[in-house]
Amino acid sequence: MRILLTGATGFVGKHLYARMSGEHELHLLVRPSTDYSALSPRHVCCFEGDVERLADYLRSHQVEGIIHLASLYLASHRPDQVADLVNANILLGTSLLEAAKLAGVRWFLNTGTIWQNYQSPECSDEYHPVNLYAATKQAFITMARYYQETSPIRFSTLKLCDTYGPGDTRRKILALFREIAQSGETLAMSPGEQRMDLLHINDVVAGFQVLANRLADPSAPLLPEYVLSSGHPLRLRELAHLYEQVNGVRLHIEWGGRPYREREVMEPYKGNVLPGWSPRVDLETGMKWEGL
Repeated sequence: MRILLTGATGFVGKHLYARMSGEHELHLLVRPSTDYSALSPRHVCCFEGDVERLADYLRSHQVEGIIHLASLYLASHRPDQVADLVNANILLGTSLLEAAKLAGVRWFLNTGTIWQNYQSPECSDEYHPVNLYAATKQAFITMARYYQETSPIRFSTLKLCDTYGPGDTRRKILALFREIAQSGETLAMSPGEQRMDLLHINDVVAGFQVLANRLADPSAPLLPEYVLSSGHPLRLRELAHLYEQVNGVRLHIEWGGRPYREREVMEPYKGNVLPGWSPRVDLETGMKWEGL
């Protein structure tokens, strides 16, 4: 298939590009300032906001589908970052859909987050954003509804839980554990009763492949959204203990040394399981593989 991929220089995007570039003709959508040299792509579309020019590119290259990973993630935001969140998480995607409609692109795979469903642990479509980032992700889905109702495009959102794996430079929980294991410093953390759902990047990429194939098949049943989950969330305290066991280290953590964050997610959203996909890398194995 001929697929336009956004966010290819991010953690998930790099792995997805590496997996799919040998099977499909991938076109990368990039900003003028994006350094994509490490990927050595064959097809690049530089987007500066001109929707008609983007539509011409999609049409001339006969792009069949779009996988939209690009986003701006902020766990909490400052007032001066509101415009950046809206531009990255709503305006860009809407521009893509407008161009896709003009060019006759057949399907669109959107990336969401389980943080769109705060305090909604059961399979439910109730929307309660954890933060403004999650709110902008939901707002884009609302914008997409218009394009679904006015064009033949098949649209679905894949909501992600926490992800981890090789090449992850984000300062997420496993990276913090590694830092204090090496330094011996004490880390002040919340009481640690919140459950965390961590999924290895290999399983994440496989999920995108499964949903892309489903979207590309016009006869395949399709739900508005699916969730990728390990199926085995752990309390933060349990996660720290598992890390110690796997790596043979001692983590110096002051449990309760800081309060829970505002709107802390205590129980991850479950949502609709993606048919034809299941996680294969358990957390202990994933940690061993990467030396996390």
